[in-house]
Amino acid sequence: MTYTEQEISYETKDNKIKKIGAIIITLLVLLIPAAFMFNIIHDRKIYRNDAINAVSSSWAKMQILMAPEMSFTKKDEQNKTITEYLTLNNYNADIKINTEIRQKGIFKIPVYTADVTLTGDFINNFGNLAGKDIKIYFNVSDSTGFIKEPSFKINKEQPITVHETEYTTQINSKAENIPFEIKYTIRGINEIYATPFGQNNNIKISGNWKDPSFEGNFLPSSREITNNGFSAEWTIPGIAASSFKDNGTFIAKTSPKAGVSLIIPVDNYRMTERILKYAFLFLSLTFLSYFIFEITSKEDRRIHPVQYAMLGGAMLIFYMLLLSLSEFIPFLSAYIISAMMIISLVTLYTYFIITKKESIGFAALIAAIMVILYSFLYILLTLQDFALLIGSLGLFMVISAIMYLTRNVNWYNK
Repeated sequence: MTYTEQEISYETKDNKIKKIGAIIITLLVLLIPAAFMFNIIHDRKIYRNDAINAVSSSWAKMQILMAPEMSFTKKDEQNKTITEYLTLNNYNADIKINTEIRQKGIFKIPVYTADVTLTGDFINNFGNLAGKDIKIYFNVSDSTGFIKEPSFKINKEQPITVHETEYTTQINSKAENIPFEIKYTIRGINEIYATPFGQNNNIKISGNWKDPSFEGNFLPSSREITNNGFSAEWTIPGIAASSFKDNGTFIAKTSPKAGVSLIIPVDNYRMTERILKYAFLFLSLTFLSYFIFEITSKEDRRIHPVQYAMLGGAMLIFYMLLLSLSEFIPFLSAYIISAMMIISLVTLYTYFIITKKESIGFAALIAAIMVILYSFLYILLTLQDFALLIGSLGLFMVISAIMYLTRNVNWYNK
């Protein structure tokens, strides 16, 4: 039985189409273990959060430092007791934090101790306050963090230390402004905020953490970050904070705040998750390199779909290696080690199995392509703001190279 040239041409054409279909199916199948890796990253995040909760339960949680309030009680015309509140005028919060790292299992968690000084004055719109019990009080989000009793100073009194977050005294004064000072030391984890409830607010936060992230509803007016620490200052007028009021008052859920998050410089889980989103593109470009090798090779170099699957599986192992190594060593080091392990494996497999030790040039080319791809991927991660632009230019160069390399391919075999 013999085949005509036309039948051989159609058969070769069909083989190319079938191979493209087999590669696409293999890529889609490989997306299944890639999806499971997202679940693994999610589970590791939960494990890390459990470690953070374990530390915070014995140390303290993140802290929100509420501005103080001043009030007194009086009898109305019906002899009912009512509470009158003085208006917080100038409010200054000076927060100095000392950060340290606590180890819980394999996780490093930043915790802090903060020396807090709150100063300012309240506006007295009630005239003579003589004989009235004046109460000043404040609040924090997690009172278990106190390591020193608060010290209160009202008007010209001497500072007094109490075992509560409120202090009651009598003031024999008709002054329009009543100054105050509150000092205390508190512990927390990861984040610390202050609330600008005054008509004029000035918040200062400084510490020895060199990678702060300024969070909350307001950006600092000025800031300085060095290798030894940071300092930041917020100047917030009352009218800016008033937009957060609910029915004229601040409530916990809508309270404005300004503060600092003490972040670990590189979140390996977030970075690995971002890299994993490029897995399909990464596999596609690598498989495309092998397919071009098949159709442009002068010799009969056929790569079985099972071999494509094994190559893809090896490349997916990169993400597991990266995730596990980055929990113990810096992310960049983990990335380089993981990439070199996979590049070596794929290169050796290409040389010994796919080319049968007959084409070291193609194996070296695959190694070079993978080095470029892994380098390009890391650049996309580090230049997040320009990732779309660089990625688009990179894909343009890739498709241009593919069009050039396949310029002589006779797809119809005529």
